[in-house]
Formats: sequence, structure tokens, C-alpha cells
Amino acid sequence: MPLVVYSAQRLALFVAALLALFWLHLGGWLLVLLAAVIAWALSYVLLGRSRDRAAQWLAERVAARRSGARRADPDAEAEDAEVEGGRAAGAEVARSTVPGSEGQAEPQEDAVAELEQTGPGQDGAQQDPARSDHHGGGQQRDR
Repeated sequence: MPLVVYSAQRLALFVAALLALFWLHLGGWLLVLLAAVIAWALSYVLLGRSRDRAAQWLAERVAARRSGARRADPDAEAEDAEVEGGRAAGAEVARSTVPGSEGQAEPQEDAVAELEQTGPGQDGAQQDPARSDHHGGGQQRDR
């Protein structure tokens, strides 16, 4: 974990700069700001190799993740196959035990078909004419 090592080294440089500036009787936000700038400059000069190792480690991780390479787990494929087999078998049992389910669409397909149908008031022709006036000319309310 070169990234953790590099981060710890940078944090140590920041704490060292903070303590040195505190010893010089600096305080407040100036103490923290100067310590951050000093730690950044020192880490740039002193931690070049650690930074390169951390960058290389991150690049390898990104490349491995993009290529789809996973950690080798001997039981993972067997577990995946068992779970998928159980789901498929469970779905077949559920379909075969529901009486009259032959030739029917899936529930999700039925819901989509219902949403696509137009109903009263959706096309504007079947609206109540007394309520179609949007400017208050129809029925008056007591205020």
C-alpha cells in the first residue's frame, strides 16, 4: 500500500512543520497555512520516489479494474452458479404452480401496458366543461 505510506509521510511533514512554526510562536490561521505550504514544498522535494510508487500502484489498480480482472476466489464461481441455478429453478416452480398462468404476460409487462393506455381526462376531450375554465370564470369560491 504505497499510497498509505506516501500519505503518512506527507502527514508527518505537515505535523513537523506545524510544530516548528508553533515553536516560533506563530498562531492562528497563519500557522496552519504556512505549515501546509512548507509541508507541500518539502514533500515535493523529498518524497519523489514515494509519490512515484503511489502513482504506479494507483495506475495498476485502475488498469486492473478496467480490464475486469477480479481477485481469484475458488468458490466464487461455484457460489454464483448455485445462486443463479436456484433463482431459475425458483422462477420455474413459481410459474408452474400458479393456476391459469399459461400464456399470460409478466406482471411488469402488464404494468407497462396499463401506463401506456390513455384514460379519462388525459386527452382533454373528456374533461368536465365546468372545470375547464382556468381563469375562474366557471364556479366561484367563497373567499
